[in-house]
Amino acid sequence: MSEPVKDPESASPPPVKPRSGQRGLVAGLAAALIYALIIYGWTRVHAPGSGMLVIAFLLGAPVAAVVMAVRISDPHGKERTGQHIGTGALTITLMLISGGIVLREGAVCLIMAAPIFYGVGILTAVITGAASRTAGGRVLCLAVLALPLVGVPLEDPKVDPAETRYVVSTIVVDAPTEVVWDGLINIRAIDVAEQRWNFTHDLVGVPRPVDARMEGAGVGAVRHLTWAKGVRFQEHITEWRPGQSLAWTFEVGPEASTRMLDEHLRVNSDYLRLEQGRYTLRAMADGRTHVTLTSRYWIRTPINSYAGWWGQVFLGDFHRNVLGVIKARAETA
Repeated sequence: MSEPVKDPESASPPPVKPRSGQRGLVAGLAAALIYALIIYGWTRVHAPGSGMLVIAFLLGAPVAAVVMAVRISDPHGKERTGQHIGTGALTITLMLISGGIVLREGAVCLIMAAPIFYGVGILTAVITGAASRTAGGRVLCLAVLALPLVGVPLEDPKVDPAETRYVVSTIVVDAPTEVVWDGLINIRAIDVAEQRWNFTHDLVGVPRPVDARMEGAGVGAVRHLTWAKGVRFQEHITEWRPGQSLAWTFEVGPEASTRMLDEHLRVNSDYLRLEQGRYTLRAMADGRTHVTLTSRYWIRTPINSYAGWWGQVFLGDFHRNVLGVIKARAETA
């Protein structure tokens, strides 16, 4: 007698086990994140006053984490370069997400670090994948893991160079200088509808200015500023020439210093200080006014050029936002 034929659809398929490559990738990513957290803790414990350690953290952390992830997920470099690049990019993405959730890093710090982390991480992934194909290369990869740990004693004693930088923005207002002057002395109750969309405020989340109230007149007067998220600070007037120029220095308290940008990126610190602001007005022949807003700040980091580029982005967005409010109000006064 013939045996009954079983319905193929009624038979349960055997459970699909994850491929060894998938298990290796998960293990590599987990090990990379744990090691990155160890590096972060190492730098904070052994160099608590150091804002930016290049070898120990800014370069060392993504390099070490990506080397570990690629080496564990593909020990002998058998995967294609594209796979290694994907592993490196995924490792950096998880590092940045973990930095925001676990380490409470703010958006400003994460966004500033992201281009460096991704660039270094992807390059490291390609090199690590190729190096893993030889015994000597695999040994070298293991040696690289010590890079962040030896970076702290190498970098901590040194003093980074200091630089004074300027951000200058201009706008032409279709109004006479006296009207513009009256409008920039006090900029009260700035409505959301008056604000311009920009990268710094709308994507990064840096607080927007919402009010500026002048107390007194002339040199020695104080302007009280309020930004969103409860940020309050003062500007002390050092130059007062009606219709021509207004200059001031900043007084930013500890609480406002941490809320302006990021808890870990204080405005008044050993590596960043706001020094002076200035409006310059110039009457044009056709009755309009040329307005220039200048901010002067001081930075001391191992990557002043890179940090200065971000200063141009953040302060430039702030300038354009405030100048846009001044222009709109003066032209409808």
